[in-house]
Amino acid sequence: MSELTQTPQEQSIQDQSFQEMLDESLTTLKSGKVVKGTVVRVTPTEVIVDLGFKSDGIISRSDFSEDQTTELAELTKPGDVLDVWILRVNDGDGNVVCSKKKADSQGNLANLEAAFNNKTPLLGKVTDIVKGGATVSIQGCRVFVPASQISNRFIKDLSEFKGKEFNFQILEFDRSKRLRIIGGRRELATLEAQEKHNEVFGKLVVGQHIEGTVTRIAEFGAFVDLGGVDGLIHITELSWERVRKVTDKLKIGDVVNAFVKDFDPEKGKISLSLKDAKDNPWYGIFEKYPIGEIVQGTVVRFAQFGAFVHLEDGIDGLIHISQIADRRIEKPADELQIGQVVDVRIMAIDEENKKISLSKREADAYLNPVDEDDYEDTLYEYTIDDEDYDDELDEDVVEYDDIAESDELEEVLDTDEADAIE
Repeated sequence: MSELTQTPQEQSIQDQSFQEMLDESLTTLKSGKVVKGTVVRVTPTEVIVDLGFKSDGIISRSDFSEDQTTELAELTKPGDVLDVWILRVNDGDGNVVCSKKKADSQGNLANLEAAFNNKTPLLGKVTDIVKGGATVSIQGCRVFVPASQISNRFIKDLSEFKGKEFNFQILEFDRSKRLRIIGGRRELATLEAQEKHNEVFGKLVVGQHIEGTVTRIAEFGAFVDLGGVDGLIHITELSWERVRKVTDKLKIGDVVNAFVKDFDPEKGKISLSLKDAKDNPWYGIFEKYPIGEIVQGTVVRFAQFGAFVHLEDGIDGLIHISQIADRRIEKPADELQIGQVVDVRIMAIDEENKKISLSKREADAYLNPVDEDDYEDTLYEYTIDDEDYDDELDEDVVEYDDIAESDELEEVLDTDEADAIE
């Protein structure tokens, strides 16, 4: 029987059979199901995929990838076949709302579970800092890392880890109720630190120059990252001149080229210095400042027992209170002012301990004699009184016992202001 002679009833049956065949050819979609889709179009804000359904699937930018900075056109192109998660079969406009990110996450859960069972480290990125720790994205899955597990040492501010990538171990993986995944890297960080320790110390040589970045500053010095291992530049090694505060010379983030003074692989300590030997102002000190010579200097500070005079960068001398004037004075400020330029005579030099004793009284007597005929140019034998130097220095000495963090270097060079008349 031809179509022209079909009865209305027969035509209805045929139309119904065609619709059933069409329906059977289309994919049946359900929310929460992972299906394959072919990319048909990519826009700046979404990706449209053919799901073999009567409506196309829409994947928004936020549901496509964890990477929100790269253009979608760089992540996929028409013709690519993707696994997508069905979020809603109908968004109200007849579109199917999909998520590639969630499909990837669900597929990668098996990888994380395997890593948990096999104790295999996985690469992850710290995405946020939360109460008690940090959240990390590992293969698109959200993993919580407790603060105690993010490093092998105490970290007060975890924000320094945000946005950085590390290897993590899966410490807990529980599907029983609500999915719970706990990660950590404390053990891995310890192993990594040991590898870096061996690498850095294996190359160190006393006297070599090495580049590093200032990561921490304390009252007694600056810590420098040398590639996973910290070295210390003590405040007395920042400059040949006297440094009051470390921050006067360095700040966090500064890149420095220091030389290695000493190191101890067993204790993990590296002593660094910015004081280049060729710039040592004490080199040839007796030629520059012969005993008995009259020189000029600037009064820079007072002590109860005298006044310190700056002769040049890195070299200060002491005028004992008895050598300030030809009369008895109660305190240096009775005769001198900070910033005053004075004539002084070099009385004694202790090169080893870097001390110079000066006399303003002797210089004044020589330059301004009361009676030139009667004036006898006599240079008295003079020795440096270490107690006078030590009296002031004791007030400024930094002892290692006072250092707050037990991990920091135990050996701190004595900071002795009078000893370092530099």
